[in-house]
Amino acid sequence: MAEAKHTLARLRDELACDHRAPFASIYVHSQQSLEDAVRRPGSFDEPSWLAGDLNTGFVNLYLMAYHGDRAGRPVPRAWDIAFDAARAGDVNAGQDVLLGANAHIQRDMPYVLARLGLTRPDGASRKPDYDRFQSVLDRAYGPAVREVAHRYDPLVSLADERWNPVAGYTAKQLFRMWREQAWAHAQQLSDARDTATRDRVVRAIETNAARWAALLATPQVPGYRQIRDTYCHQSLTDMRRGPGAALRQWR
Repeated sequence: MAEAKHTLARLRDELACDHRAPFASIYVHSQQSLEDAVRRPGSFDEPSWLAGDLNTGFVNLYLMAYHGDRAGRPVPRAWDIAFDAARAGDVNAGQDVLLGANAHIQRDMPYVLARLGLTRPDGASRKPDYDRFQSVLDRAYGPAVREVAHRYDPLVSLADERWNPVAGYTAKQLFRMWREQAWAHAQQLSDARDTATRDRVVRAIETNAARWAALLATPQVPGYRQIRDTYCHQSLTDMRRGPGAALRQWR
């Protein structure tokens, strides 16, 4: 877990003002929050699974998609849309975070869950621990959003989440909804008794994540990319002068 956090932090820092950096930044905070939770006795029934095998497998799928795209190899459609938006789109940093989260949760998570198994060795469901992880994300959310606003895009600091293109849902609500769908798809993968059935579930997973990605990437403001980049480059300079300098300038 500590190794994964350091790997993600290095990636975030290497990306600098690249629009793929906000998702990596959010991911670092979730890893720290998980680390803190595991230190509290009784937080999870099976911490070795949640913070070990599941976390490692999940992080590795993200890194595989990132490095695959960077090398010019095909990546799952939801990731392709997210990376394309980061490369050339006029989306805001909140959208970049949601695009990454959608691809990672709705597309990647079902495969990791199904591969590792949805039940413990004693036959008990792992769903309670999976649900408890939501509190880890909730605790990471505030600090993560503040960092994204400070480093990358002042629009993300808006309390009413006007950066979110999905009307009626907060980012927290989307994460909860997507995690429930990921578990349901993992259950369907686990229950599949033949190749044809499994293929149908795989198509549903890929199609669902890709449709969400297309929705999240659609609202764009022409020219906003330049605004973000100017802010971010100034923010990197201001961070050496003291916390909050860039954000105060834009308020």
